Amino acid sequence: MAVQITEFDYGSSISYICKMLGHPTSPDPAGSTDSAVQQMGVALNAALGELLTMHEWQDLIRVGTISVGADFVGQKEKAFAFPPDFYRFIDQTQWGQQSMLPAMGPVSPQAWMTFTVRTSPAITLYWQVRHDKLMVLNPPFPGPVDFNFMYLSRAQVIDQDDSDLFKNLAVKNGDRFLLDGYMVLLLGRARYLEWKGFDAGAATRDFLAVFNSRAGSEKGAPILSLSRQFGFPYISVQHSLPDTGYGH
Repeated sequence: MAVQITEFDYGSSISYICKMLGHPTSPDPAGSTDSAVQQMGVALNAALGELLTMHEWQDLIRVGTISVGADFVGQKEKAFAFPPDFYRFIDQTQWGQQSMLPAMGPVSPQAWMTFTVRTSPAITLYWQVRHDKLMVLNPPFPGPVDFNFMYLSRAQVIDQDDSDLFKNLAVKNGDRFLLDGYMVLLLGRARYLEWKGFDAGAATRDFLAVFNSRAGSEKGAPILSLSRQFGFPYISVQHSLPDTGYGH
């Protein structure tokens, strides 16, 4: 059986929206001087940013590692940079490599101050997110340890000329979306109609039908336990669950 699948890239998505709305298409959608076509491109990129906040898309989940270590003995806390494409943590995926224990966090401000004033030996890593950086309490010294985690990436676009280059905005006709292109263009069309002051009700319903189908099919499987007892192989509630709230 022969199969041919057409994927929507940035240029073809703009052209498709033009055809859906009865607007003249351009041979170079990304470089068009037509203000309406330009606005459709902006709407597609806005759709990418909006979709990022709506679901933990498996296509956008990445694994990160930060080497955590103090600069001197007794350093109370230290900030570490996230990967450049970092958007937010996947909850309860933070682990200390050497201790093989969950990293405790995000620690509440009240608990953080308690740990800072009443110094005690740390059996795992304690963390917060401040100023878009990972803040670690009592980082180890002298040897650093690995802080492993999973996160949602802002890099939703693959460059048309460099398949190893991932970015957060589409600017070239051949730039490809990591998320389903049809879903992206449907939301882009809805946003474009809203911006122009047209009725976007039907377009929004079209998008929601596809979104609910895509998001509903991405279901995480339960953690498999090799023990004879049923349940999740958490070490303890105290050290496996976040101190409060959710990841950044």
